[in-house]
Amino acid sequence: MPGASRRRIDLEHSPGGSTAAPERQDSARPVLVPVPPLAEARIAGGERIPSPEPGFVRALAVQGFEVIEGSRTLAQLGPLITVGLARSLSAQRAGAGDRRVVCRDARRARPRPTTVRIDRPVAHIAEAAIVLRVGDVARAVALRLEWAHQHWRATEFFLL
Repeated sequence: MPGASRRRIDLEHSPGGSTAAPERQDSARPVLVPVPPLAEARIAGGERIPSPEPGFVRALAVQGFEVIEGSRTLAQLGPLITVGLARSLSAQRAGAGDRRVVCRDARRARPRPTTVRIDRPVAHIAEAAIVLRVGDVARAVALRLEWAHQHWRATEFFLL
């Protein structure tokens, strides 16, 4: 690399013929400077955080269900979920895949969201419960959303 400083490594030989660990002679040691974390984006002027739209919550519940069932990739949820939730959905997907193999159930049914309930325990947190109809079966989805960087992100997803 041009401009990079070269370091010299000297090997010292002991009288017994073995080599000792190399010693580095650094002319300039790197300096580490602590950097404060990025400030959380806030609503300007005392505005209130908007409630998550029921349509957004329904779509997120359907897409999360499809990820678990294997008909949608996890990457398609990208910025809508946290890294922890991505790991959780991946584990749930593996379990659902095992169940399909053991039960020999290859059916794929599109879920239809029906009832949506959204609660705001704290200003920047929303909890939602959605009922999904999959054929003749009703499944419940519980979501936890957090307001971060001017949009809602899912942090928890439970399919019951």
